Formats: sequence, C-alpha cells, structure tokens
Amino acid sequence: MKERTGIERLVKYLFEHQETLLSPKAEQAARMCILDEIGCGIYGSRTREGRNLIQAAADLKYCGDIPVWGTQNLLTEDMAAMVNGALCHIRELDDVHYAILHTGAVCVPAAMAVAQRCGSTWRQLLGAVITGVEVSVRIAEGMDFLEHRERGWHGTATCGSFGAAAAAGMLLGLDEQQMTNALGIAGSRTGGSWAFAADGAMTKRIHPGLAARDGILSAYLAKHGITGPRHVLEAADGGIYRMMSSRYCLGVLDAVKEKTAIEEVEFKWFASCKSVHSPYTAAYEIYRRHGFREPEDICTVRAEVNRSAIEMAGSNYRQDSIVSAQISIPYGVALGLMGCRGQAGDYTEERLRDSRILETAGKVVVAESEAMNRLRRNEKRSAAKVTVHWKDGSSDTETVTAPKGSMFNPLSKEDITGKFMDLTGGIVGEHVAREIADTVLKSSNMENTHRITDILKRQI
Repeated sequence: MKERTGIERLVKYLFEHQETLLSPKAEQAARMCILDEIGCGIYGSRTREGRNLIQAAADLKYCGDIPVWGTQNLLTEDMAAMVNGALCHIRELDDVHYAILHTGAVCVPAAMAVAQRCGSTWRQLLGAVITGVEVSVRIAEGMDFLEHRERGWHGTATCGSFGAAAAAGMLLGLDEQQMTNALGIAGSRTGGSWAFAADGAMTKRIHPGLAARDGILSAYLAKHGITGPRHVLEAADGGIYRMMSSRYCLGVLDAVKEKTAIEEVEFKWFASCKSVHSPYTAAYEIYRRHGFREPEDICTVRAEVNRSAIEMAGSNYRQDSIVSAQISIPYGVALGLMGCRGQAGDYTEERLRDSRILETAGKVVVAESEAMNRLRRNEKRSAAKVTVHWKDGSSDTETVTAPKGSMFNPLSKEDITGKFMDLTGGIVGEHVAREIADTVLKSSNMENTHRITDILKRQI
C-alpha cells in the first residue's frame, strides 16, 4: 500500500474521528465561536471600511439569498462568506489561536453560508465549524508557524482556506476522496502576505473573507469531480510547506490530541492584535497604580516581548491607518498608560491623531526578550514586560503572561455573551440581539439552522 500524503492523512483522521471531534466541549466552544463572530461581523458592518466592502460586493452584482450580517444585503454564498469574513476581522475583535490564526472569521462565515444552502441542522453546522478550525490549526502546526509568520506570511489566509474547504466539504457531504481534492485545490492557490503592515493597508481585513470564499469554491469544485494535488503540502516542486517554512512534520496532521483545536481558541477582549494584549495590559496596570501622567513626564518606556510579537506588532503606527494602530505595541502601550480600555472606540481616526498618544507612543522602545521567547515557544504564552521611567527618577515595571481573553485567562460564557450584546445591541436592537444569542446558544442539535438565517435577514 502506498504511503499516504499529508493531506490524505489529515482527511483520514477527520473521517475516523468525527465523534471525538464532536464532543460536548467542542460543540459548546463552536457555539461561542459562532456567536462571537456574528457579533464582530454585525459591528464591522457599521464601520467605514465595512460599508465600502459591502458596496464593492454590491457593484459586482453577486445577488443571492445569504445575508450580510447587520445589513439588508443578500449575496451568493461565496460572496457573503467573503464579506462576512472580512467584517468579522475589521476591528480585530474576532477570535484567535496561538498558531497565529484567526480561525472563526474564516470558518464560521463559510460554514453558515453553506449550511443555509444545504438546509443543515445545528449539529451539522457545529461539526463543520469544529472541523474547519481543526484543519486550519493542524495545517499551521504541521509547519513552524512562528517562522511562517517571520517569513512574511499571514497564517489566517494561508491556512484558513484549508479550514473553510473542510467546513464547506462536511456540509456538502464530500467523501474522503472528494475532501482530499477540496483541500488540495484550496492549498494550490493559498496565499496572503503580511505586506499590509508596511503602510497599514486594508488587505489584512479581507484575508479571512478571501479564505472563506476560496474554501467554499474549492469544496464545490471537488464535489463535481475537479481534482486537487494530493502532495500540495510536501511536494518537492511547489509544496506549500516547503515554500512557507524551513521545517515541517506531517505527523502533526493526524496526531491524536487531548483537546480539539476549537477548545484552544481565544476570544478577544481587546480590539487589537493578540501580540498587543500583554504589553497593553502591563501598561494599564502601571496606570492603575500611578494614575495618568502627562507624556512630558515620561522619560522612556521599554516593552519586552517575544520575537514573533516584534515581527507582527513592534513598529509604531501611522496616523492615517487604524490597521497600523491595531498591530502596534507602542500604540497599545500608550493607550494603557493613558487609562484607555483597549476597546474598539480607542481605535478611531480621531484617537490616532491624539497628540498625547503620539508623544507617548514615540517614547516606547520594543525589545526582544529571551524570557518572552521561551514562554512563547514552550508554553504558548504571548507575554510582555513593560517598564516606565519617569523624568522624576522613579520607575515601575509590570509583567503580564495571561492577559484577559488568553487561554490562561479565558473569557467566560457570560463575558462572550456580554461582548456580543455590547457590539450588536445598538445596531440591531437589544431584543433582536438577545434573540440571536439565544438561538445560537440554545437551539437543539437537530433543529434546522434556517431560524438564525431568518433573524439575520430581517430589516435593520
């Protein structure tokens, strides 16, 4: 018998371990993931970037019956998944995994769009989301995902399309061969660079949506007999693992684990890149002890983080780009020292031009720390140590290893539900917001998912 390729090993694992993947804990995590992403998407629909994105889709005439969350727009399932995926990510409030992935913003919009088309049950939808997240994470963990990022790749885009293809494929009822083809097709065109960081471009926002769209397309192509490369990961000529990382291990793809990937997903409390959360929190704790001090009272601020955090968020921000502020440790530290909460309202064009933030951020030095590197590699912690030196000769230091929302300090069900209500209540009304939350969290596994779609289709 010929040796299975990486993709074949992964697909076989999925089909042989469906009952394990669909554990009660995984299903509960999937419901929280769906609720969180819908909330982020509805909130994103009211931003300027969100409105521009929705208008672009309207101009392309992709009219269908799948709702754009928070709006009256109806699109085809692939375009709705693209737009909703981007809306979820537009304020950096969507979930994240330690393998440097935003899994929910890809897999939830893809799965919900296909579930509506197929008339799926909640169990089928939950299973699709769980499977999609599992595939995205295993693809990422099969290579050195830290090096992957350091090479300039955006893992949400590169690995996300695999997850979306798997989620869509499960709902379409693909068999093992078809699913292998779907993942091969998804992998054969995957991509997504970190170049947006250079000028704060909005491409970061759309990467999850593009991955969701491409995953759906890959699954439909495979369903109708289009083949994909079985060696898409490890092929000597063109294998993405060989192109995107110097090291890889196919054994990760079908390894038996104690937890499903979706149980490791972190739900964000702060509207910024995960690498900003610990330095922001450390700065905020210093603020709580000392109160606000004017920028001119500060001599220097030193933020010690891991190498990956520097690669992602070590630079100062641009005054004309919210994206750049959300991936800027100096901006996050400045917010913390000013007593700001790090929420979406702290990332506005007006706030970016605040002279006090500008001056404070300019005094922040971001430095690599071997201690933080060890925590990232060995314990999967994105930690930070922040030290403030004031001009009066005093100083203070705070170290944070478990910011709110991390695996080590996770949001509760009440936190996530409260976050959802805060994000959506002012847009759809508290009654509708509560109805969405109750439907996502309380629907029986055997109920059809049409109800959640019907609610999301209502006029806003």
